[in-house]
Amino acid sequence: MSMEALPPQAQQKIPILKQLDFIKEGQNVLLTGSPSTGKTHTSIGLGMEACLAGYKVFFATVPSLINQIKECRSDRTLRSFELKFEKYDLVIIDELGYISFDKEGAELLFTHLSLRAGRKSTIITSNLPFTKWNFSRSSINGCFDRPINT
Repeated sequence: MSMEALPPQAQQKIPILKQLDFIKEGQNVLLTGSPSTGKTHTSIGLGMEACLAGYKVFFATVPSLINQIKECRSDRTLRSFELKFEKYDLVIIDELGYISFDKEGAELLFTHLSLRAGRKSTIITSNLPFTKWNFSRSSINGCFDRPINT
């Protein structure tokens, strides 16, 4: 994918994000836009840059992560998963809003993201603008101290 295929606002911010300062500073990145605009591709590219720079990176789609958390809870290995999840320098969560999930799934997802808030970085991709996320403001605010919208 070429930079020219990205929306103009993203074209301006990608070079800044590629410097990975957001990881050093524990900031979050939200990549929002219509389907097929390069959000997943961009997040994977940033994740690869982070790996090459020596950072520990975790990637999952929202449904996959929620299922993994639920399975760990059922297997009574949730605390072990939480300890690992907190240690990643960058977590990439793909497709928020693409597939709906239940209230329990939302609570589990945002509880785990809040473990990282202000200390470690998270990239979230979504086909919905931030204002259309169907979650309580308190759960979102607990996860994102200072989101960077791109």
